Amino acid sequence: MFPGRLIQLPCLFALAAACGFADDPADLLGLIRAHMRDYLAHLPDYTCRVTLERSRRLSPQAAFVLDDRLRLDVVYAGARELYAWPGDDRFEHGIADLLPGRGMTSEGSYALHMRKLFLSDAAIFRPPVETICQGAPCIQLDFAVPASHSGYSLGGSGGSAPAALAGSVWFDRGSRDIRRLLVRVDDPPPSIRIGATREETVYGPVPFGDSVAVLPLASELLLTDRDGSQARNHSSFDQCHQYAGLATISYGAAPGAPSVVPGPPAASHAVSWPRGVDLEIALDEPIGPTLAAGDLFTATVKRTGAHVAGRLTGMQHIKDGGHEFWAIGLTLLKVGGKPELRRAAGMKPPWRRAFGGNSVFIRGAEPTLPLGFTMTWRVK
Repeated sequence: MFPGRLIQLPCLFALAAACGFADDPADLLGLIRAHMRDYLAHLPDYTCRVTLERSRRLSPQAAFVLDDRLRLDVVYAGARELYAWPGDDRFEHGIADLLPGRGMTSEGSYALHMRKLFLSDAAIFRPPVETICQGAPCIQLDFAVPASHSGYSLGGSGGSAPAALAGSVWFDRGSRDIRRLLVRVDDPPPSIRIGATREETVYGPVPFGDSVAVLPLASELLLTDRDGSQARNHSSFDQCHQYAGLATISYGAAPGAPSVVPGPPAASHAVSWPRGVDLEIALDEPIGPTLAAGDLFTATVKRTGAHVAGRLTGMQHIKDGGHEFWAIGLTLLKVGGKPELRRAAGMKPPWRRAFGGNSVFIRGAEPTLPLGFTMTWRVK
């Protein structure tokens, strides 16, 4: 997904020939493909944290409305992408398995496209051309992959079908390191409702251990339905580390960098209560609008002063009958039994079920729960 290669300083444009570039486009294509094969061959197993914001709009002329925000850990290992909630010690799921029925998802977007393009003969490339990327010389390489060789399928309520891919890759003119990848589906099979997709990933230098690696910084997937409505997933990456099986991974932010997951760490030990007991707990820190499903929180049991840990399992924006509110899903962790949310401060029945029923519904445009917000959970 993200190569662990050192960034090379670009050669001066006037000295391009001395840097090993050839004037023949076929030779240049061969150099690029060799560089990318080496790029992927030296790719270590690694993990990054991804913040995913999903939004939608009814037409291309309308503004996007945020649906939800999620924070996940993604690992690239053994040519596969696997996902986990932050703090979990195992990566066992594809993103669709981790988020079943929870909006638009895409697997393989951050690494597997690169393997299909440069580690197989599936892609048909046009001759590379020189262009300008953000004011600097770069090389653009256009490609197409037929549906029979893409290994890529689109799916929805109407089923799924393989799809042909088209797009472009941009490389630094001197180092040949990847800068940007654009992958499109322009003509999906008529058997599905999706009218088109466009996915763009931006790469840049990122500290990686004792070196600097070229990694994705952000990715955006845009899906257009045949009725003109659009769904958008915007992903941003940080906290990348080399992955070593089940070894403990520290996600401390780099010096001077903001914390990705605000709030206190999870409680470090399990706490057990007998079944049927009600736990009245109060949040130790506020839950604010920048948090995401997947983030951890802690709370204090009012009766005993014990601390319990929890995870936000959903943060979904809902408009219903002229009302606007957020459904905030919560789950208690390291608590003996199966805690079920019964009541929350300022909230009145009837409860609407969402995220397994353990949800607090907040009216307004921002998902916020204040410090000391009180909830009653029953241990089942």
